[in-house]
Amino acid sequence: MILAALAADAAPGKSFRHFRKVDMGADLDILQLWDDQDAAFELLAPRTTAGIAELSQLVAGLKAISSQAGQLPFEIGSIVGQTTDVDGNSMVVLTRLGGQAPDLSRFAAGAFSQSVGSALAALHSLDPSLVRDAGLPEYSAQDILHRKVAEVDRVAATGRVPAGLLARWEEALEDVGLFRFHPTVTHMQINQDSLFVTGSSLSGVANWSQLSINDPAEDLKYFAGGALSSTFEDAMLHYRANREQADENIVQRAILYSELELASWLAHCLQEGDEALIADAESMLQDLDDQLKAQTLRSIRASGFIGLGSVAAAGVPAQLTEVSAEEEPGETMEAAEGLAEPSEDELF
Repeated sequence: MILAALAADAAPGKSFRHFRKVDMGADLDILQLWDDQDAAFELLAPRTTAGIAELSQLVAGLKAISSQAGQLPFEIGSIVGQTTDVDGNSMVVLTRLGGQAPDLSRFAAGAFSQSVGSALAALHSLDPSLVRDAGLPEYSAQDILHRKVAEVDRVAATGRVPAGLLARWEEALEDVGLFRFHPTVTHMQINQDSLFVTGSSLSGVANWSQLSINDPAEDLKYFAGGALSSTFEDAMLHYRANREQADENIVQRAILYSELELASWLAHCLQEGDEALIADAESMLQDLDDQLKAQTLRSIRASGFIGLGSVAAAGVPAQLTEVSAEEEPGETMEAAEGLAEPSEDELF
């Protein structure tokens, strides 16, 4: 009831009729709200010091990206009002996005992958000044490489990551060609909790607390690691069609980051001491190592293929560079150009 009263105080023009508390983590309290028109909102209230920082970053990120809402093919939500609790901590009421969280395993190439590719290309094509002007973080390619090297060192120190995987990642990080890219406006938290799908298309993106100038491959790792191979390929074809300046190794870095995330999750589980989660994380890494030994993992070696714009300029027929949609998840995905024929999404 206290949170509901604070929500009413934050948005005095709204008449909230129903509310429901959501358990979403240790740092923020989230209260879902509905007004007398059945419009949906949510109140975010910090529970910890980390939550105070996260909410502050979210508000800054949301305000920055809202200035470019007209250039993005998805909803981003908006700030309805703000208030403070008895301790002076800010609390925010936001509009809630419609749609459902995506289950990547259920989407074949088609409307979903097309909307994902187009949406992320639009985000990564925004003017970086919107991030700089908001005082949000900016990282160079060198900064990002150093961070990834430190990440590999950290997971290697656990002694629980298969040697073959460590060697694969270390070899990739030693290849300077892989990290020749221009950082872009990047969301940094693209995952099941931040995406909303309506029908078979991406319709909304939430959780803007880590908006920064960063490696655009970070926004692709969720799809690289969780989508069907053909779906990810199709998303990247549409991504490149809408962002011709994308570097030639963005797919390889996305795959690398998705693999590293599994190892980082294991390190986190070890720190927490949760034996069930540790066993699950080790199982996922073992499966990845089995794929490496079977030579079915997708390549993370730097390549030098020409981009879509160069293909068109050179007059190379698109069909000569298409990737087959028949590949199964886990097969090596060579960089592909030319748009594949559109297909219907399948839920199965």
